[in-house]
Amino acid sequence: MIPSMKAEFRRLFTIRSTYIITFISLVLTIFFCLWIEGYKGLSGSPAANLSPTALHEILANGLGMGIGFATIIAILFMAHEYRYNTIMYTLTASASRTKALLAKLITMITFTIGYGLLSVAVAFASYYVGLSLRDASLPAQDFNVLAELGRLVFYCAAYSLVGILLATATRSVVFAIATIFVFPTAIEPLLGLLLKENAKYLPFTTLDSTIGAAMAQNTLSSGTAMIVSTGYLAVALVVTWILFVKRDAN
Repeated sequence: MIPSMKAEFRRLFTIRSTYIITFISLVLTIFFCLWIEGYKGLSGSPAANLSPTALHEILANGLGMGIGFATIIAILFMAHEYRYNTIMYTLTASASRTKALLAKLITMITFTIGYGLLSVAVAFASYYVGLSLRDASLPAQDFNVLAELGRLVFYCAAYSLVGILLATATRSVVFAIATIFVFPTAIEPLLGLLLKENAKYLPFTTLDSTIGAAMAQNTLSSGTAMIVSTGYLAVALVVTWILFVKRDAN
């Protein structure tokens, strides 16, 4: 298992797209948090947009914006195995398909959590720089570090699982990436018109509710959202594991 994980980490960090996508994501995070949120705020005045929950909003909005890029890395990490037929070498090197899949999941979850922590650190630093440029200071913040950290870890781990599971089940880079962007922005809002109040239980809406980044007004609490999201992920994981073990690698 350890050799498999080392091989997966080595492969992840030797792919140029990992660095390119991460760089683009961090640049957008800096622009959003420094210029739009920090410097401009709502009206550009020193008192604008400085609420006791400002740091939580920066975490939720910044991470919610950037996690899509981390999910793309997860999709490419898995789907390229099938696209370039390197999956055969991966499975041959491992004594068990289950262990091979588990090594990929652990590798990507670890990377995505690290990405999330880096992204939030950059977001906070950029936000404070933006505030300093307009001579503004934050009031006392309602920000529980341990609770926010727990939600961040869950959110990043969940989205990395979504990326890996989508890529494994579909074996298509295009379809998996399209699903990540189209389903939460187009399909779920349409389903929400039918489900009304129950729209808060839709998969991506529920997952975004764990850090307070969901667009719907009536959303679940963070704790409830984590429980519901865990249920979705557990079912998806079992289905994907069965497909990964039973289907021909080609």
